[in-house]
Amino acid sequence: MAITLNKEQLLHEIALIDRRQKSTVFSPGIIGKILGTPQSWRSLKKDELIQVLEAWHHLLESCPKTSHWETVERGDRRVSLLADGQPWVDYFGFPSLKSAETFLEQVLPHCDWAIVRKSGKRVNASFECKVWGLTQDYFAAIAPQRLEVCAR
Repeated sequence: MAITLNKEQLLHEIALIDRRQKSTVFSPGIIGKILGTPQSWRSLKKDELIQVLEAWHHLLESCPKTSHWETVERGDRRVSLLADGQPWVDYFGFPSLKSAETFLEQVLPHCDWAIVRKSGKRVNASFECKVWGLTQDYFAAIAPQRLEVCAR
């Protein structure tokens, strides 16, 4: 997908995505994952903004096109959405923004994308970390007690 917007339009597009997701989709950690250096999306040059938007669009385009979605509750603070039996996105709940952000830092090397936001209806918590493309090895390594430690 070729993006032909000017810098102001690109910044506006990112702000719209953040509002739709009710979070900071392009956190410094995600920017670092895409560009190699963690930084605020507001400080990016036009070509860098295009790169991060293209990465976001690529993630969305990779969403399975299926009507066979399944919600799997893996405890009070862990929910997975599966498409045709394959994991697509996982939600991890936390009592505080700080604990969710700590988990975000830990999970970023093991996933495609992750965001922190106020919790919606999926997990019983004040904040959630929504994670796309979490490696199965890392998912299996996260024991409920480890989540509890992160939650404090």
